[in-house]
Amino acid sequence: MKKRVVALVMATILSTSLLAGCGKSDDGAANSSSGKKTYELTVSGIGGSLNWLPVYIAQEEGWFEEEGLELEETLFTNGPVQMESLSSDGWDIGCTGVGGVFAGVIGYDAIVVGSSNTDDGTQYVFAREDSDMVKAGTGNNSLSDEIYGNADTWKGKSILCNTGSVTQYVLIKTLEGFGLSQDDVEFVAMDPATAYSAFLAGEGDACVLTGSGGTFKMLADSEKYTPVASGPMADSGLMCSFVANKNSFNDPDKYEAMKVFMKVYFKSLDWMKENKEETVQYCVDMNDENGSSMDAETAAKYVEADTYYTLQEVSDMMTNKAEGSDNTIMDQRLLDVLNFFIEVGNYTAGDEEKFLGHTDSKLIEDVLAESQAN
Repeated sequence: MKKRVVALVMATILSTSLLAGCGKSDDGAANSSSGKKTYELTVSGIGGSLNWLPVYIAQEEGWFEEEGLELEETLFTNGPVQMESLSSDGWDIGCTGVGGVFAGVIGYDAIVVGSSNTDDGTQYVFAREDSDMVKAGTGNNSLSDEIYGNADTWKGKSILCNTGSVTQYVLIKTLEGFGLSQDDVEFVAMDPATAYSAFLAGEGDACVLTGSGGTFKMLADSEKYTPVASGPMADSGLMCSFVANKNSFNDPDKYEAMKVFMKVYFKSLDWMKENKEETVQYCVDMNDENGSSMDAETAAKYVEADTYYTLQEVSDMMTNKAEGSDNTIMDQRLLDVLNFFIEVGNYTAGDEEKFLGHTDSKLIEDVLAESQAN
């Protein structure tokens, strides 16, 4: 297994490469002794996340090094904290969720340059097996025939859910499919871990969970609990994205480095599709290194929970118009979520205008064109 390049050893690696005959050009790129141009890039992400897994695998397999890209990684626990380091140009490109996207664009003028995967596969609404929501069966929700219950059985229910989060967004979308709003249920604010424990202890009529822990445990206990709705069923449109530091994006050499990064990232996705067992083991290893242990059975479910996009799919989302809108599909999906956060007070009216114009398909289009030419 090949070692990854980390920030702590970057100085040593750079000095060694200089002695070996690599020279920095005035523009910051380097030329190897063979004459091949090499690049440096600082990439940020959320430790243990699905959209970081392809980076981890590519590091371990040595694919970035093969392409002449020296990668420095910097990991965070959540998107908004990740974006704070943009104020000091802490990184060049980052893998993040929707919270990071909005914090980066609205707070630091960052640029959304693509998306990696859906981000709603681990978000579920659970009810107990004997609930009238479950007994009412499916087929009564306008968003999906798979959602359990009807307006009468959901109305007035006590639902444990994190406030101002993507889980609340999934819940509200589900309720709208029944012609209901959050005011029609008893909303009990709890973070997912607390909601999981409280629901096991008998509190609430339903709970909304996200992540690999309680979600998969409850899915496995199907005799007691039923997933009455989920992110995909509610058509949440949530996704993980690539966000670029605007200064790096506008730097010609950093831009070329980003192209190499994206090329390798999507190569890693192709490899993952063909090597599922190895992918699961890498997921276990990644989470062990991140301090959040995950057994192989859970990891296997985790890597299948969301769908990774192809380059063509990302290009289509960034260039094709959403139905009934002047916005692209990607912009509209992100704006729908942002408007929700504005409604619940996490952002303010007018922030949606600040967001517009901050997605740029050029990087994806360039990488796609090169891949099709080869």
